[in-house]
Amino acid sequence: MSHHQIQWRITSHSSQVHISFSSSASFTRIRDISMLFTRAGAPPVSRGGGASSSRTVPVAFSNVPLVTGSLKGRLFEENLQQILSLLDDDDVATIGIHGAGGIGKTTLVTHVQNGLCDRCSRNVYFVTVSHGLTVSGLQLKIAKKLDLKIDGEDVMEAAAMIYGAFKNRRDSVLILDDLWESFRPSDVGLPVGEGGFKLLLTTRNKRVCLEINNEKSRIIEVKCLSDDESWDLFREKLGDSAILSQAGVIDIARKVAKKCSGLPLALEHIAISMRAADTVEDWRTVLADMSSMMHDVVEDKVLPLLRYSYDRLRDQRLKDCFLYCSFFPEDHVMDRTELVGIWIREGLLDGIENRERQRDKGFNIFKELINLSLLKADDNEYRSAKMHDWVREMAVKVGKEKGFLIRAGEKMRDIPGEGEWNEDLCKVSLMYNDIGSISPDAAPRCPNLSSLLLSGIGSLTSISSLFFSLMDGLCVLDLSRTGIEKLPDSVSNLKNLTALLLRGCRRLNYVPSVSMLGKLREMDVSRCEKLRDLPHGMEGLVNLKFLDSWRCSAPVSGILSGLSHLEELRICESSEAKGQDLMKLMHLKRLRCRIRNVSEFNEYVMSQCFASLHHYDLIVGPPGVRIMVENIGTRSVIFGECEFEEDSPIVPGNVESLGLDKCSGVEYLVSSASPDSTLGDLVQLDLYDLENFKGLVKPGVALPPGSLSNLKKMWIRGCDGIKKLFTWSMVIRGNLQNLEYLHIAWCDHLEEVIGGSDSEDDDDDGDEYQIKDELATGSVVIYHDEAPRWIGVVRLIKDERLSIFFPYKAFRLSLAGLPNLKRVVRGRQNGREKGDTEKLVISKA
Repeated sequence: MSHHQIQWRITSHSSQVHISFSSSASFTRIRDISMLFTRAGAPPVSRGGGASSSRTVPVAFSNVPLVTGSLKGRLFEENLQQILSLLDDDDVATIGIHGAGGIGKTTLVTHVQNGLCDRCSRNVYFVTVSHGLTVSGLQLKIAKKLDLKIDGEDVMEAAAMIYGAFKNRRDSVLILDDLWESFRPSDVGLPVGEGGFKLLLTTRNKRVCLEINNEKSRIIEVKCLSDDESWDLFREKLGDSAILSQAGVIDIARKVAKKCSGLPLALEHIAISMRAADTVEDWRTVLADMSSMMHDVVEDKVLPLLRYSYDRLRDQRLKDCFLYCSFFPEDHVMDRTELVGIWIREGLLDGIENRERQRDKGFNIFKELINLSLLKADDNEYRSAKMHDWVREMAVKVGKEKGFLIRAGEKMRDIPGEGEWNEDLCKVSLMYNDIGSISPDAAPRCPNLSSLLLSGIGSLTSISSLFFSLMDGLCVLDLSRTGIEKLPDSVSNLKNLTALLLRGCRRLNYVPSVSMLGKLREMDVSRCEKLRDLPHGMEGLVNLKFLDSWRCSAPVSGILSGLSHLEELRICESSEAKGQDLMKLMHLKRLRCRIRNVSEFNEYVMSQCFASLHHYDLIVGPPGVRIMVENIGTRSVIFGECEFEEDSPIVPGNVESLGLDKCSGVEYLVSSASPDSTLGDLVQLDLYDLENFKGLVKPGVALPPGSLSNLKKMWIRGCDGIKKLFTWSMVIRGNLQNLEYLHIAWCDHLEEVIGGSDSEDDDDDGDEYQIKDELATGSVVIYHDEAPRWIGVVRLIKDERLSIFFPYKAFRLSLAGLPNLKRVVRGRQNGREKGDTEKLVISKA
């Protein structure tokens, strides 16, 4: 872009400001123009083309009501009123509306336009944004609405003219409908947040809303109609039909409306097509033929909209990942971890450093598909999602063009007929059907088939060995959660196989040799409870990156040392891994296994291999131990029936979940003030049946700053040696600042939950903790002499339940089976000790 010297001449004539140029120029920042207008003391109205000419910018209004469809449904009405309210809010300058194609976004904003026109309080401009529009193209569309002539101007000059026009029209609202890409409002010339200017946009991609987001932005999602809302819209579009008064018809009509899946576009077209149905028989016929009717409407009206959303995706990886979501049945809730696992094994995330980074990328793609309205989040944390029926149908149709055969969840009792199998097939998904067996007559010739997904067919008990004989190119075979007892020997010949998935095959007792499957990268035999041995040749799978045998009876001894490229390993709890073998797995990032004793555990924890782990879930102790503790988080260690007299465990500093169950020789969780023993990442702590345990912190030891600062949940059971659990110093110093739940049960000698000093002398009053007068029945407020704020409230909820509220954090305390409990909190009031059990009665279970 060329730069010219600009010469400004600003003269005031009544309410107009004329701006003249000595030459055509480009502006660098919109805010510079804004400052110039401000200094001139008047709003910009015209732009000159030289000393002798001037082109006046006319005032253009677009407050013309638009023809729009009716708006039905509680959510739509709520959205409309919310938008109109936000437009009156001085703290809101931008409103982004997102949702799937055909869901009613345009209808909603046209109602907004008409509502504003009725008020006659704002200048409203409605612009439909076409696909692939550039900033200059958008400027042309906006300028046309403003009756501005910007042809031939560069982007920055056009931005200045648009900016000036909107500044002169206070309280303007610009509606940009069907926006596909984000942009900076200042680049276009939109004075967002100035002079009452508001920007309202609709998009199918939530990311567009987020990228234009600022402190004065609000985002609204338009969702599908509920069944009742669908029925209301359906009846309106149907018109005054007397047939609905006939017995039984209204029930049939409701079923017809429900099959439209809450999409306004489909409801409208189906209802209009039903206006001629004037007998009960007509409606019954329609309901019976609803699938074909819906197919016609979807094909003609809905799928083109959805296909357009798909075609507009620029990232090929994103498009491929989306198509693989259609492998699951209709209305299936897809777990993101399971879905990302499919993407990884299908090679869609190849080229990324390792499985850990691939998983991170996959989670980002999963969220992006939700933002694009191609998936619908099933929870608030983006951990699972569903596909709308028609979005899935569109994906299945696109997949068919690429050689996919998808018949998942269709209640098939047999595999597809011979005519559906062909040499062009590359992906087949028959998940979640009712197939009982695959006979020897079935031997499809599919040399290009790379993925065969038969998971979730619980009724499938046997597969003919011939079935795989003509599938030489097969890379992914998923038989998870099927009822098979033996895997056919022909699987041993699938030399291109990269993933063999048998997860949850509870009857499986035989897997043939895998010695010829040198390309295998992933093997899952978890929850195969009857599988006593891993297949022959496992030790030679040097390319294996993922092995899961959790809750499988097969031992792994003797094979781990040869699997040098493993990145993820889960081993059955009845088996065990030796520390020396684990230290040879240099690429390992995720580990779940049992280690026999504390000595081997310590050796492994001190190794560089352990330091490279991102996630670990370890049980330490002899086989056959019944562990009561359940782990949480991504880094967990549980010690079961370990002896700590000779070997003290080296607890990883980044552990999130720590459990000790029936371990001897442990007296204190923290016995030194070492900075390395803060357990600052610990979120959950479980202490069960520790006969020698005396307390969390050894008397005389001051916890380092940050110790236990993230602890949220704590369970203590059967620890009879404890007399006092927490000292007041732990509370004052904020060591327990995030504690949310504490459960104590069957600790026979426990006398106090909170109280006393850090010394071993329990009778030492130490610091004074004043308990103020009771606020209400069963409530006391507790203060410390040196604390500038209250420490907590102890409140009796029921006979057996107590609740404590620490500063800014709700905390629940559950007590049971504590025969010697004297007080929950030790303190003083007016020189007298307060807080004993006659005031805070706890039933002794």
